[in-house]
Order: sequence, then structure tokens, then C-alpha cells
Amino acid sequence: MSITTPGPDDLDAVIDLIVAEQSDVSRGTGYLGTTRDGIVDELGDLNPDWRTTLRVAGEDGRVVGAVVWDIDTELGRSWIFGPWVSGDEGAWSRWAPELVAAAIDSLAELSPAITDIELCGDVANQRLAALGADLGLKASEVNHVLVVDTAIAEGWPGDDARLRGVRADDVERLRPLHDAEFPRSYYTAERVVADGLAGEFVVVVAEQEGEFLGYASGRVQADGEGYLDFVAVPIEARGRGVGLGLVVGASRRIMALSPKGTVNLTVREDRLAARGLYARLGFRPDGSIVGYRSDVGADG
Repeated sequence: MSITTPGPDDLDAVIDLIVAEQSDVSRGTGYLGTTRDGIVDELGDLNPDWRTTLRVAGEDGRVVGAVVWDIDTELGRSWIFGPWVSGDEGAWSRWAPELVAAAIDSLAELSPAITDIELCGDVANQRLAALGADLGLKASEVNHVLVVDTAIAEGWPGDDARLRGVRADDVERLRPLHDAEFPRSYYTAERVVADGLAGEFVVVVAEQEGEFLGYASGRVQADGEGYLDFVAVPIEARGRGVGLGLVVGASRRIMALSPKGTVNLTVREDRLAARGLYARLGFRPDGSIVGYRSDVGADG
């Protein structure tokens, strides 16, 4: 029994294991989907190459557990994908802590400056919650996962006339709002604007007679699903239908680029107004997730 770096011949068995575990929300990570092709595409989008960070648990020549990690050196953060362990609770207790420890050791070896780590799972994954607590990780607030598709979007209102594309000079107005609404986020305002200008993000800005009213941004993920990352409206601009216009405008643009014609998002438990807006637009629940992080702030 050991934790090892697998060879190329083991990768199919690893994918089989991950796909099987992801099919049950009480056993998988919140960072990946459930379909085999989508999981392969999402793993392929990680940095560094997931095959270099992959660690597996083996018993009697079989792969029974796996873990990988992703990093953002600019933010000094890392995300541990998994751990995935097949079998009963005894197998989880035996292998899950060892796999996470191996991931942290691997991370420390390749990126010693990054000590901020995070796990993520559905609220049903209580064993991951227990593991996070054992590791001293702090649980974030519950975030609800919502999804909508083109059939529902056909009933949405037309584009808000106040919307426009992002410009380079928007960063100075966008930054204070972004930092206030999404403190210590996985994406900075500068990167949102830069990726919007580069066409890697869909970014729409709401403006009226020179007044900045907010922004929304999103992208198509590696698995082909659309994702609405950020929507923010300044306090003084709320109650004027800006949020509705931003969600509809950004989502419609993301959907048009998504091979699956969908838009997903996550919204915090306490954001009741936003949750009400999404419900009115026909977004349907698709799970609820919690992050477990070594250095968590107000918005994780």
C-alpha cells in the first residue's frame, strides 16, 4: 500500500476512478463535473499539467485513490482536486488524509511560496467536511450552484440599452466594486478587464450618461459549459434594473459561445436578492457547495 506518482499506463484507471466518484455528490469534488469527457477537458485545463501533480493510492496493483492540484502564482493560492477514494469509509479514512498530505508535499516542492490551499465539495460530502476540519481548514459559506439553458433564455427580455463591451479604462472604476463585492477572489479586476479585452472572458459594463452602473463577466469552461463568474452593481445604482440587464446580457453572450448552450453560476447563501433574481430568470438549482480553505476571507 503506497502513495505514488502514476505512470502513463495508470491514467485510464485514474480517470475511471474520478468519474465514478464524481457521479456521487457525497464523494466528489465541487471543482469538476460528472461526465467523462468534461472531466478530462477540465483536468487538461489545470496548471501545472495535472499528470505532473497527480498522486494515487494503490492496493494490490489497483488504483484506489487519487488527488491533483492547481495553482495561481499571482494570487498565491492552490486548489486540491479530490481526494477521490473508492470503497468504504475505512478506505477513505486510510487514504484521504495521506493523499492530501502528498498533494501538499508536491505543491510545496514545486511552488514553495504557496501555502494557501482549498478543498471543495457538495454540502452532502460530509466526510470532506470532516477532513477539512481535521486539517484545520475553515469552511466557507454555502454557495448554491444554479444553471440555465437556451430554452429558458428565449423568454428573457432583450438587451439592456445601458450595456456595452469592456474598455481598458474601465479597470479603475471596476476595481473598487470588484474588490468590495468579491474580496480576495480567485480573479482580480485587472485580469477580468484584460481577459475581456483579449476575448477570453465575456465582460459587459453597464453605463448611463457616463455613470458606471456595474459589470458582469463570465466564460466558457474547458468542458464546454458556460459560467457566469461575477456580477456586481454599486449600492447607489441598485433598484434600477441594472442587475437584471447585466445577468441577461452577459449570460446570453456566454450561452452563444457555449457548445452546450448553458450558463452556470454560484451564489452565496446570504445573497437573497441575487438568488431571487436568478430564480425569476429560470435558473434551476444544481447543488450546493462549500470550500474548505487554509486562509479564508469574507468571500473566500
